[in-house]
Amino acid sequence: MSSKNASSMNSTDRRRGVAAGILLLAIGLSVRFPITSVSPLLNTIGDAFHLSASGLAAVSALPVLMFGLASPFAPALVNRLGLSRAITVLLGALAVATLVRPLSTPLLFAGVVVGGVAIAILGILAPQIIRQALPRRGGFWTGMYTTAFGVSAAAGAALAVPLLHMLGDNVVAALMAWAIPVLIAFGLALGLGPALGGPGARGHRTPTQPWSAILRTPGIWPVTGYFACQALIYFSLTAWLPTIAMDRGLSPRDAGLLLAWLSIAGLPASLLAPTLAARKHLRTPLIVSLAVLSVIGLLSLAFAPIGLAPVVVAFLGIAQSGAFGLAIALIVFTTPSAALTAGFSAVSQGLGYAFAALGPLLLGFLAQAGVPWAGALLVLAGVAGAQLCFGVWGSRASQRNQGG
Repeated sequence: MSSKNASSMNSTDRRRGVAAGILLLAIGLSVRFPITSVSPLLNTIGDAFHLSASGLAAVSALPVLMFGLASPFAPALVNRLGLSRAITVLLGALAVATLVRPLSTPLLFAGVVVGGVAIAILGILAPQIIRQALPRRGGFWTGMYTTAFGVSAAAGAALAVPLLHMLGDNVVAALMAWAIPVLIAFGLALGLGPALGGPGARGHRTPTQPWSAILRTPGIWPVTGYFACQALIYFSLTAWLPTIAMDRGLSPRDAGLLLAWLSIAGLPASLLAPTLAARKHLRTPLIVSLAVLSVIGLLSLAFAPIGLAPVVVAFLGIAQSGAFGLAIALIVFTTPSAALTAGFSAVSQGLGYAFAALGPLLLGFLAQAGVPWAGALLVLAGVAGAQLCFGVWGSRASQRNQGG
């Protein structure tokens, strides 16, 4: 009897692990191209919807702001719906938001807001999927998830302009087309979500107790600071790198490809950094190396000849993708229990993204005020220095929480 029960449990665990892995990749592949497919088309979108530079800055910054504002609701959503149903509802909402956003100017902003909320909570639930269903290979699956992020970001940036031309320069059709892959992910969630259920699938914290416990968790503030710094740099580059490149002489097509290259160059780092971070003694050296590489890349983007842009952006891609992978890994490794993961992730990502929303806005306002791009990039280099400090602090906290 006990042997039969063990066999049944192993079979259930395997199905759950397979479903979790597929859904984790589906989420990763769905939550960046709705943002990066907009950046290369900002000028076209501005003309189509009669938006000023400030309006375009708001379109760039609103998703990140929603990441911060929506994050506290993630644990409550899981408590009410369960993990699998929450994922399904969020992917459905993201698909609808992507479909309707190009239909009018009000719907553009509404779609950006709803899509940002869905993306925010999906990103917060990803570490919980890893801790709950894939705990034995947390570093590997964190790397797979962040690599899927990179693929999604690269696809949006690289294909935005070619897709626009393929659809007869119809910006409405070009933006709506990005709903198709989200609908596929939604279908996967409908089919595989039930297999993700089981013990721990529903939250069991009270509405108030988790936050007092989470805010006292050792390591939450350095991990939040690290997440905030890397996210601010990433979203600032995602929003303005094509514009910076075009102002320095590149064509819109080449500038869009440069943004895609930012993600493509970082794909190996997005997989390797979290995997290596599973070894506690490597976390601090990885954090320091990636922060230094980010500073070098930002200074080079500010002052090096534009002909070196592919090399410079490759440095930045490695630094940003690796840092994002380490940020997610720090959440997974620092949280003391699976039960606290959604709340810990909500605080670190929510506050982190709220701070990161200042990046695209700040760069947009500096540009409108006539500040050279070199000055804005120097500000980002200073943020990279703060990222290094928070990262070392967070690495030490994660090692203590793991008994290292």
